[in-house]
Amino acid sequence: MVGGIFCDLHKASHCINYAVLLEKMKFYGISGKFYNLVKLYLDGRYQKVILSHNNGIESTWEKNKAGGTTGINFGTHFFLIHINDLPNLASIGTKILLYADNTSITVTSPNMESFETKIDKIFGDINNWFKINQLVLNYNKTHDLQFNMKNSRDYDLKLNYEGNYVNSSSNTKFLGLTIDDFLSWKAHKDQMMYKLDTACFVIQTIQAIMSQETLRMVYFAYIQL
Repeated sequence: MVGGIFCDLHKASHCINYAVLLEKMKFYGISGKFYNLVKLYLDGRYQKVILSHNNGIESTWEKNKAGGTTGINFGTHFFLIHINDLPNLASIGTKILLYADNTSITVTSPNMESFETKIDKIFGDINNWFKINQLVLNYNKTHDLQFNMKNSRDYDLKLNYEGNYVNSSSNTKFLGLTIDDFLSWKAHKDQMMYKLDTACFVIQTIQAIMSQETLRMVYFAYIQL
């Protein structure tokens, strides 16, 4: 039995906790001038909300303890450092794959009972890790998917953490691909065909308009002659 959990983090790169990030940078051996530069950049950042300049409606200044780093060159690297130790939670029969802010877990087992035990445990472990590291899993956009053979049966697993249930699906998007439970790529091909049909229609419409415009130009040129 093979199953996958495709996680979606709620505003992943915008929720990096500065204190946690700096501690992890130390752990990975980042020190000296670069560490001090990053600390100086993150520390002492404040923000407030202004609703109206004319009426002076605004909040007080509050210190930022977490926030987005996507607007700077090293923003992606900061997030990768922040999440780099997550795969250490994997145990026998489970594998955690990271690509930027896309996190996926695969679980394999020879029987249903062992499979359910493994997938429940790894899902609980990663949720605890997210909580400790000040990240939030978006349960509405997180999917679990069972990969099947044609003669195999679906399991009826209600994957959840503290009452937050994950949607079971027959297909899901992953790094631009639509993966289905039989790995037939039918869902992906159907999606691509729809996009191509739309693009072809737009191109044909533009060509028709341009052809009509060209005919008008030739006609008016002929009249002027």
